[in-house]
Amino acid sequence: MREWYHLVSMTQTDLLDRATRHLVARNIRLTKARQLVLEALTQTPGPRSVAELDATMERKVPVSSLYRTLLSLETAGLVAKYRDTEGIARYEIAEAVTGEHHHHFVCTECGLTDDVAIPSELEGAISRLIDSLAGAGSYCITGHRLELEGICSACRENH
Repeated sequence: MREWYHLVSMTQTDLLDRATRHLVARNIRLTKARQLVLEALTQTPGPRSVAELDATMERKVPVSSLYRTLLSLETAGLVAKYRDTEGIARYEIAEAVTGEHHHHFVCTECGLTDDVAIPSELEGAISRLIDSLAGAGSYCITGHRLELEGICSACRENH
Protein backbone atom coordinates (compact mmCIF):
# COMPACT_ATOMS: atom_id res chain seq x y z
CA MET A 1 0.00 0.00 0.00
CA ARG A 2 1.28 3.45 -0.92
CA GLU A 3 1.87 5.71 2.07
CA TRP A 4 0.15 9.07 1.58
CA TYR A 5 1.88 10.80 4.42
CA HIS A 6 4.90 11.36 2.21
CA LEU A 7 3.33 14.81 1.91
CA VAL A 8 4.12 15.51 5.53
CA SER A 9 7.33 15.44 7.45
CA MET A 10 6.19 12.87 10.03
CA THR A 11 5.57 9.14 10.15
CA GLN A 12 2.21 7.44 10.59
CA THR A 13 3.07 6.92 14.27
CA ASP A 14 3.90 10.61 14.66
CA LEU A 15 0.60 11.57 13.03
CA LEU A 16 -1.33 9.28 15.37
CA ASP A 17 0.56 10.68 18.38
CA ARG A 18 -0.16 14.25 17.27
CA ALA A 19 -3.85 13.42 16.74
CA THR A 20 -4.05 11.79 20.17
CA ARG A 21 -2.46 14.85 21.82
CA HIS A 22 -4.97 17.03 19.94
CA LEU A 23 -7.85 15.02 21.46
CA VAL A 24 -6.38 15.03 24.96
CA ALA A 25 -5.86 18.82 24.81
CA ARG A 26 -9.59 19.17 24.13
CA ASN A 27 -10.58 16.72 26.87
CA ILE A 28 -11.89 14.23 24.31
CA ARG A 29 -11.37 10.54 25.01
CA LEU A 30 -9.54 8.39 22.50
CA THR A 31 -12.14 5.64 22.14
CA LYS A 32 -11.41 2.44 20.25
CA ALA A 33 -13.59 3.65 17.35
CA ARG A 34 -11.73 6.98 17.17
CA GLN A 35 -8.40 5.19 17.26
CA LEU A 36 -9.44 2.79 14.47
CA VAL A 37 -10.70 5.64 12.29
CA LEU A 38 -7.52 7.68 12.80
CA GLU A 39 -5.38 4.64 12.01
CA ALA A 40 -7.38 3.95 8.84
CA LEU A 41 -7.09 7.57 7.71
CA THR A 42 -3.31 7.55 8.16
CA GLN A 43 -2.97 4.25 6.23
CA THR A 44 -4.64 5.33 3.01
CA PRO A 45 -3.85 7.97 0.38
CA GLY A 46 -6.21 10.90 -0.01
CA PRO A 47 -9.65 11.49 1.45
CA ARG A 48 -11.74 8.33 1.92
CA SER A 49 -15.46 7.68 1.88
CA VAL A 50 -17.28 5.96 4.72
CA ALA A 51 -17.51 2.79 2.59
CA GLU A 52 -13.75 2.83 1.97
CA LEU A 53 -12.99 3.42 5.65
CA ASP A 54 -15.41 0.64 6.63
CA ALA A 55 -13.57 -1.77 4.32
CA THR A 56 -10.12 -0.61 5.52
CA MET A 57 -11.19 -1.18 9.14
CA GLU A 58 -12.61 -4.57 8.18
CA ARG A 59 -16.01 -3.55 9.55
CA LYS A 60 -14.72 -3.37 13.14
CA VAL A 61 -16.87 -0.28 13.76
CA PRO A 62 -20.60 -0.36 12.93
CA VAL A 63 -21.41 2.10 10.13
CA SER A 64 -23.72 4.17 12.36
CA SER A 65 -20.88 4.52 14.90
CA LEU A 66 -18.46 5.29 12.08
CA TYR A 67 -20.56 8.31 11.03
CA ARG A 68 -20.80 9.54 14.64
CA THR A 69 -17.05 9.02 15.15
CA LEU A 70 -16.20 10.96 11.98
CA LEU A 71 -18.50 13.78 13.06
CA SER A 72 -16.87 13.97 16.51
CA LEU A 73 -13.37 13.95 14.96
CA GLU A 74 -14.41 16.62 12.47
CA THR A 75 -15.90 18.77 15.24
CA ALA A 76 -12.67 18.37 17.23
CA GLY A 77 -10.67 19.62 14.22
CA LEU A 78 -8.87 16.32 13.60
CA VAL A 79 -10.64 15.31 10.41
CA ALA A 80 -11.60 17.35 7.37
CA LYS A 81 -14.61 16.46 5.23
CA TYR A 82 -14.72 17.02 1.48
CA ARG A 83 -17.30 16.18 -1.17
CA ASP A 84 -16.18 14.48 -4.36
CA THR A 85 -17.52 15.21 -7.84
CA GLU A 86 -20.57 13.04 -7.14
CA GLY A 87 -21.28 14.66 -3.77
CA ILE A 88 -19.98 11.73 -1.70
CA ALA A 89 -18.46 12.81 1.62
CA ARG A 90 -14.78 11.96 1.96
CA TYR A 91 -12.62 12.34 5.06
CA GLU A 92 -8.93 12.84 5.77
CA ILE A 93 -6.67 13.93 8.60
CA ALA A 94 -6.98 17.71 8.92
CA GLU A 95 -4.14 20.06 8.03
CA ALA A 96 -4.13 21.23 11.67
CA VAL A 97 -2.77 17.78 12.53
CA THR A 98 -0.53 17.13 9.52
CA GLY A 99 0.87 20.64 9.43
CA GLU A 100 0.94 20.44 5.63
CA HIS A 101 -1.30 22.15 3.10
CA HIS A 102 -2.24 20.14 0.02
CA HIS A 103 -4.85 19.79 -2.69
CA HIS A 104 -6.70 16.94 -4.39
CA PHE A 105 -6.88 15.16 -7.71
CA VAL A 106 -10.28 13.59 -8.47
CA CYS A 107 -10.72 11.05 -11.25
CA THR A 108 -13.94 11.84 -13.11
CA GLU A 109 -14.21 8.21 -14.27
CA CYS A 110 -13.78 6.12 -11.10
CA GLY A 111 -13.94 8.73 -8.31
CA LEU A 112 -10.38 8.15 -7.04
CA THR A 113 -9.43 11.08 -4.83
CA ASP A 114 -5.75 11.53 -4.13
CA ASP A 115 -3.58 14.10 -2.36
CA VAL A 116 -1.50 16.45 -4.50
CA ALA A 117 1.39 18.46 -3.11
CA ILE A 118 2.02 21.70 -4.95
CA PRO A 119 5.55 23.13 -4.85
CA SER A 120 5.83 26.16 -2.54
CA GLU A 121 6.51 28.64 -5.36
CA LEU A 122 3.30 27.60 -7.13
CA GLU A 123 1.35 27.60 -3.86
CA GLY A 124 2.65 31.15 -3.34
CA ALA A 125 1.30 32.13 -6.77
CA ILE A 126 -2.08 30.60 -5.88
CA SER A 127 -2.10 32.52 -2.58
CA ARG A 128 -1.28 35.79 -4.37
CA LEU A 129 -4.13 35.16 -6.83
CA ILE A 130 -6.52 34.48 -3.94
CA ASP A 131 -5.36 37.64 -2.13
CA SER A 132 -6.00 39.61 -5.31
CA LEU A 133 -9.49 38.14 -5.67
CA ALA A 134 -10.21 38.84 -2.02
CA GLY A 135 -9.21 42.47 -2.38
CA ALA A 136 -11.24 42.95 -5.55
CA GLY A 137 -14.33 41.41 -4.00
CA SER A 138 -13.93 42.74 -0.46
CA TYR A 139 -13.79 39.17 0.81
CA CYS A 140 -12.11 37.87 3.93
CA ILE A 141 -10.75 34.56 2.64
CA THR A 142 -9.56 32.25 5.41
CA GLY A 143 -8.36 29.30 3.34
CA HIS A 144 -8.60 27.56 0.01
CA ARG A 145 -8.87 24.15 -1.61
CA LEU A 146 -7.88 23.27 -5.13
CA GLU A 147 -9.44 20.21 -6.69
CA LEU A 148 -7.91 18.99 -9.93
CA GLU A 149 -10.23 16.88 -12.06
CA GLY A 150 -9.12 14.44 -14.72
CA ILE A 151 -8.68 10.77 -15.52
CA CYS A 152 -6.34 8.64 -13.40
CA SER A 153 -3.71 6.36 -14.94
CA ALA A 154 -5.73 3.19 -14.24
CA CYS A 155 -8.79 4.54 -16.08
CA ARG A 156 -6.64 5.82 -18.95
CA GLU A 157 -5.18 2.32 -19.35
CA ASN A 158 -8.69 0.82 -19.49
CA HIS A 159 -9.77 3.06 -22.37
